[in-house]
Amino acid sequence: MRITARLAVLACCCAALAACTAVAPDRPDATVTTPTVGKPPPPASGQAALSGEAFTPYAALGISSEDGLAPGESQYTLIGPCMSAAGYPGVTIADHIVPMQFDIGRNGASLAFTQPWGPWGYLGLADAQQYGFHEPFGAALTDLGLGGPPGNPPSVPAAEQAAAGKCGTIISDFAGAAQSGPLAGINAISNDIGTDMQHDPAVNAATQAWSACMASNGYRSLGQPQNVFQQEVGPPDQGAKIQNSPTTQVNTAANQAQIAAAVTDANCTQSADLAGIYFAVQASYEQQLVTANQQALTAAVSKYRAAYASELAKLPALLKTTKATKAQLFHGCPTC
Repeated sequence: MRITARLAVLACCCAALAACTAVAPDRPDATVTTPTVGKPPPPASGQAALSGEAFTPYAALGISSEDGLAPGESQYTLIGPCMSAAGYPGVTIADHIVPMQFDIGRNGASLAFTQPWGPWGYLGLADAQQYGFHEPFGAALTDLGLGGPPGNPPSVPAAEQAAAGKCGTIISDFAGAAQSGPLAGINAISNDIGTDMQHDPAVNAATQAWSACMASNGYRSLGQPQNVFQQEVGPPDQGAKIQNSPTTQVNTAANQAQIAAAVTDANCTQSADLAGIYFAVQASYEQQLVTANQQALTAAVSKYRAAYASELAKLPALLKTTKATKAQLFHGCPTC
């Protein structure tokens, strides 16, 4: 069942001296045709595939500072103006002062940024052999325009730390409001893409072939490819054997086991052509939905940019009334 969300779009039509206003649709146009893709070769990587898909810039809107739609206007780039308004110019997310969290598996962001593993299996045998499911997050952060891997927050004066805490709260509040406001329609389309992928016959057939391959290698009851990550190195509340974070200390046996799972995953992905089929199908659904909803998507970008400009103007006032968050800086990938 489709997840409904309201995407308000005002369409105006004018003839001579008269004008009419169309009623905004209840939700994005979700009509798609099931594509026929054959057995296309897999892309070089998941990120390489996403970079060429039509919906990627919209999925990155508000998260990446280099989405091509609102350059330099992500929630993370608000750190600089906010800290400047607080009297500490020159601070960016790379300074690791402002508390911030990043999750590429939430709010449709997985349609813009990814690790080698996902519902398409595992792309990249060399990565699987070297990292398993512990590939550093630095590459994803670089794609976001946020610099390299996270570090420990530096020691700064109490007043600066308090200002950083306030900015963390302000940015978190802005991000939440954007997701439920100007980005709500984009999130609805993200959900539609996910639903279409779940029901696509070619993807399901390739997934079954992948699952049979994994079972023949001793990995049973996995169901979906993303379950391999969750089982080996996902959040502890989902039954993972070891937790996936930049600071995780993994013993030799556990590390070898999860690398073996990743290598098997990569080999089965290749034999089933799961990644090739998955990304070809996803590209088709994305293009169809972007074409059908282009006017609404353009309007959503404009609304987001207006909200960002409004937030910039409100920063001095917000700093006077906002409480500092106590959260520590963390870049994570708990739902990749």
